[in-house]
Amino acid sequence: MSTDHPGDQAPVRLKQQRSQRQILIHTTRDNLYHPELYETQPLSAALAAQGFSLTGYEEIWQRSTRPVKTVQTNVIIPQRLTLPVKIPETPRSALAIPEFSPVDNRDICQQSTFPLKIVETPVPAELSPIEQIPVTPDQIVIAMPPVQAMPISPQAQRHGFLAILSTWSYRLWLICATLVLVFLLFWLQAQLDRVRIHPSTVRTVVQWAELTWLTPIPLAIVLWLGWFLFAEAARPDPLPVSVPVIVPPTLGMFAFTPPIPVRLVFRFVTRGDNVDILRDSVIAVHQAFARYQQASGPYRIEIISECPISLNLGPDSRVHIYVVPPTYVTQHRSRFKARALTCLQEQVRPRQEDWYIYLDEESLVNEHMLAGVYRFIQRSIEAEQRAQKGGKRSASSRLIGQGAILYQGGNWFFRGADALRTADDLGRFRLQYALGVPMFGVHGSYIVVRGIHDRQLSFDVGTANSITEDAAWALRAWSQGFRFAWVHGYLHEQPPQKARDFVRQRSRWIAGIRAVLRDRQTPFRYRLCLGLFTVFWQFAFLPFLVAIVALLTHASPFHWVRLPADFAWATFTLAYLQGIDIQSRYPHPFLKKGAFEIQWKRAVSWLLILCSIWYALLEALGVLYSFKPRQGFFVIHKPSLAAENEKVKRQRPRQ
Repeated sequence: MSTDHPGDQAPVRLKQQRSQRQILIHTTRDNLYHPELYETQPLSAALAAQGFSLTGYEEIWQRSTRPVKTVQTNVIIPQRLTLPVKIPETPRSALAIPEFSPVDNRDICQQSTFPLKIVETPVPAELSPIEQIPVTPDQIVIAMPPVQAMPISPQAQRHGFLAILSTWSYRLWLICATLVLVFLLFWLQAQLDRVRIHPSTVRTVVQWAELTWLTPIPLAIVLWLGWFLFAEAARPDPLPVSVPVIVPPTLGMFAFTPPIPVRLVFRFVTRGDNVDILRDSVIAVHQAFARYQQASGPYRIEIISECPISLNLGPDSRVHIYVVPPTYVTQHRSRFKARALTCLQEQVRPRQEDWYIYLDEESLVNEHMLAGVYRFIQRSIEAEQRAQKGGKRSASSRLIGQGAILYQGGNWFFRGADALRTADDLGRFRLQYALGVPMFGVHGSYIVVRGIHDRQLSFDVGTANSITEDAAWALRAWSQGFRFAWVHGYLHEQPPQKARDFVRQRSRWIAGIRAVLRDRQTPFRYRLCLGLFTVFWQFAFLPFLVAIVALLTHASPFHWVRLPADFAWATFTLAYLQGIDIQSRYPHPFLKKGAFEIQWKRAVSWLLILCSIWYALLEALGVLYSFKPRQGFFVIHKPSLAAENEKVKRQRPRQ
């Protein structure tokens, strides 16, 4: 029998409130991890139907692709207590995190392509989660269902089977190719032995100098093992996944805070000289989200420049340009890129759902890289979740990610020269990230780090370390307990366009690393491995010079030197071949090609391996030039590939 006495109504109201909270939790989980319930049209198809082009991308943010499904519950409570809950669009006041309040970011949270259901569930107003309770970063609860609990689609099963088949085929090819090259080198040395030449002091000196061929062996072993163990060169593009989410702490016993989708923040650094390629990079980000086949989350683009710039792309609330004041000086007097990044870190405060992707001005993102970044973030969330389940916050759960870079566009000769860097990413860098440590350093581009962790890792590394600020930053992060991990998916950049720029770039790297090795703020054990690698790098030009002299004097190496030395020569030859092949297989975001054109150009590109002797000469000149006392930060001019692609399109009808 009902009564109006407040004491009798309290248990009934309490049961209703608990039931409502359980409904919200189960409904939210269903919304987040069952994208197959929605029937959506990809945004890329809609844009193509409306004539989307490189100059018209600014309309993307006005076309929402969020599928909406309304779910009615059967709980009956007076209408005055009803509070509609939108999952991704949570009022910022509900979180009440003054430490993470955005600066000039108010318009970003309203532009999400995250799949959602609007659940109209009555929630008592007096138990609303809108409470002013401060939260620290360590109290943020990260929730993510285990990946193995999710159903595996037939597409994922086929993808996994093909990946296993291709990786083992690649390993078999790698073994056979290495043996064939070593055998060829043995055969060439045997032919030289047949030439009857009288012994001389010069040939004896050259023969002992050929011991320098053993110096690249440690690098060759690490490189080859990385290729064989992980077979990244043969793995397909990562499958797209829905945007990961984080769940803030529950405020109150019966309050419910909906999960928040992570937001990707792309940070470009420029001196303001190459505005055309910077514009291409911004357009590529918008295109990547438009072409993404799964539900993607919100994103933001931040540009830090040494001088005022204008991209001439129209109004876009997601693009923010910051200018370094001319009188700005960091605490440790950092210069160049480190100074600009420190200025950006001081101007912008991250949200708890932000993940930063640091890029160069010519870095081009595509939808496959987005899939890899989302998967890395998912792994990071799971690592922190496992650490929290153990009742402690492990320092090793804080991950910093990086992936491989393709160097495309521009001069064909230097594309082949930088192919070595792509192969190095898939071998040596892949191996070090599997170990979780940046013992060989990192690239200054394609760095993925969580926003609240980025605040703990300042780019203010000092004057001496400013030439290669990325290496100093990575070693300091390693010494503070951060771990590093691999990010699947390729980033597209450009190689130098002139021999002079190529040599100066290499010399800047090695001179900057020598300065980082003298950094006393990083313990010696974290600098040791990078120091050994730098020593091998500095002596890399000697085997090349000795090989030329030995060929001219017909001086054959000792028999016990031949096998390890030939393995090293074969490994670096395969490095150029693999890098060239991978660059030709993956289409550039702006330089699209047909399937037949890709295949025949891929076959032709293999001939660039014949230029490897010239590439080795340029690398040797870069090492020698690094010993010049005056070294600075050189910004290389690179062409706009979007403009190049438009020029090709205009010329094709005439042909």
